[in-house]
Amino acid sequence: MVVLFVVLGAAVKYITVATQRSKVEQTKVDLAQQGREFVDEFERDIHQAGYPGCRMLNTGSNCSAHFSDSTMAVGLALVSNTQIIVEGDVDGDGAVDTVQYQLLDSAGNFPPGGTCPCTIQRSQLPKVNGTAPLAQATNFSQELQNVANSGVPAAGQIYGNGLPLAGNTLFGNGSMTNTAYYAAVPTFKDFPVFSAYDQNGANVTLPADISTLTGQQTLATIKSIRLTINLLGSGTTGYDPKTGIRPSVTLVGNGRINN
Repeated sequence: MVVLFVVLGAAVKYITVATQRSKVEQTKVDLAQQGREFVDEFERDIHQAGYPGCRMLNTGSNCSAHFSDSTMAVGLALVSNTQIIVEGDVDGDGAVDTVQYQLLDSAGNFPPGGTCPCTIQRSQLPKVNGTAPLAQATNFSQELQNVANSGVPAAGQIYGNGLPLAGNTLFGNGSMTNTAYYAAVPTFKDFPVFSAYDQNGANVTLPADISTLTGQQTLATIKSIRLTINLLGSGTTGYDPKTGIRPSVTLVGNGRINN
């Protein structure tokens, strides 16, 4: 009987570990599926940004005089590491839409300044005639949760390379914080959620918006925008039983400015 109990105990322990690891893999699959749908929509929005544009409407070279015209899409209106505002006919219905993405910290604050896991929200509304691009209304009806870019913000920056992760303790290793562990993961520490690049692939300094001539000139140099999403499994379930590390998935989308 003692031998039988020992064998059964080992078998139960093995089954428990195998079940937990199965949950980890399923969590990764779910995270990847949710994130990929969001990334695909982001890429479509960026591809359609600026259509129909100033040159299509015969407004001449003074496009800035028509920024509030609801029949014209200005393209990129604002780009920062935590927010993007674009205009374009993103759904092919012939009407110009204003699309906005923004990153909220774990407390729901924008701009984010607390901790992650964070949330990316998306808003899409028809452009209102006579209203400036940065003053358009929003309706954040879509969101992606459990976004994390770890690391410590650089001096003088709101976001830097990311926000600390809430919780601060790996479930299976109380001697290491979540922030310290994930800060060492290259994709977590090296890329903000949104980053912009010129035609040569060089990083464009952000933020920039359409409200000033300097901002307009900076936005004109942007030829692609990269979305980097690091997703963490939520709660206390699904973590690796041996390491205590929560499952994570990194997804990248590159939207090319075509118009």
